[in-house]
Amino acid sequence: MCQLSRKAQPLFEEFAHNKNSNSSPATFVQVDLNASHGAAAVGIKFGIRVTPTFMFFIGGMKVYKIQGCNVKQLQIQLSMFLHPGHAIVHPHLSLSLPALDSLGLEPIRFSRVPDLAVVSEKLRSFFDSTTTWFQPFDTSLSKANTTGILFGTMIPYIKASTTSQCLPLHPLFDLWHDMTSSMSWNMPDQLFPLVDLWRIAFLDEKVSSWCADRNGLDSPPVLLLSKACERSSKKYISTLLRMLSNAFNNRALGWKILLSAQNNLAILLEHTLVHEDTDVRKSASSLTFNIFGRLQELRVENLCKGDEGADHLEMEISMTLLNAEWEASIACAVLTAIQHETDGDTFHRQVGSLGLIMRFSPFIDHLLRLLGAFNAQSILINKFRGDWEDWSKKEAAWVLLKEVADKLCPLSVSI
Repeated sequence: MCQLSRKAQPLFEEFAHNKNSNSSPATFVQVDLNASHGAAAVGIKFGIRVTPTFMFFIGGMKVYKIQGCNVKQLQIQLSMFLHPGHAIVHPHLSLSLPALDSLGLEPIRFSRVPDLAVVSEKLRSFFDSTTTWFQPFDTSLSKANTTGILFGTMIPYIKASTTSQCLPLHPLFDLWHDMTSSMSWNMPDQLFPLVDLWRIAFLDEKVSSWCADRNGLDSPPVLLLSKACERSSKKYISTLLRMLSNAFNNRALGWKILLSAQNNLAILLEHTLVHEDTDVRKSASSLTFNIFGRLQELRVENLCKGDEGADHLEMEISMTLLNAEWEASIACAVLTAIQHETDGDTFHRQVGSLGLIMRFSPFIDHLLRLLGAFNAQSILINKFRGDWEDWSKKEAAWVLLKEVADKLCPLSVSI
């Protein structure tokens, strides 16, 4: 038995046991193709080319096949067969999407550590050029207090966390928020080095977990996102996008940002997915992928559990606060970005994001009508035909594009 088959066997046995416990009429059969000539003949009859392969039959007719050990996809299909009355029905449940599934849902991280001495020098010059200082009502920090927290606690902590040094047992993260609020009031056009520090800080589990417990503008990423506007510099926008991408490395923090700032996120992505600068577009595409990767995790879990077992707090995030119009606006922005993209890596992330949006969205009927009206399938197919020769080295991206166009995007419709 191959390694992947051994990995899948405990899950297979668990569902078989649950079937017996619930008196389900389903039958589980396991065939080792190497056991005998007869077993090998079964593999030939059904065209088995990969192990493990899971096949589902109803009334003797094969209705679905999963190749490899895609645990989440297997859980969904088995849940549908064992508990058809409890499963959440979704039109894409029966689709096989190997190119999209192969992307995984691991967040894209921006982990390069800047030269902290250079960052410190730049920040000190910004402080020196700030001649007046307003003390915000929520922190009342003076300029001296602000610089003391930044250079005395935050930067040393980040340096220690990125160089395997001993970290403080009780870091004063609350002061980091106060310092960030104070700087955002007094240095709004010079914040990008601070945002870059937060980008690195969110890769630390202690920092991101602390931040996940804060709400609204008391959360540094939400506060810094609120400072973005059309006049923001390219440096600030690009760094902000990367910081937010890293924030979604922590699931709880990702949910908190979605709860607190979904409208600001949509505005930011609509503007930056089609930005003139390639680095900004790539960062925006990474953030979009991370957002919908987290939502995909939630939606798969809820599809597996059914209505009774779903986490209703997270279901509220997915189906209420993140409404159909919010999701549709980002889907349209991603589609427009794909149509005009010229960078291969950015294009791959955009197509992956569109696939995640469409895969298990609870608003799929609305999205299908909207993308049909925008001729989404034609746009993707024309992109494939027009740019294939230029990007032939990015074959994986084109396989993904064709899969998303053929299986997840509707033919043109009128609404």
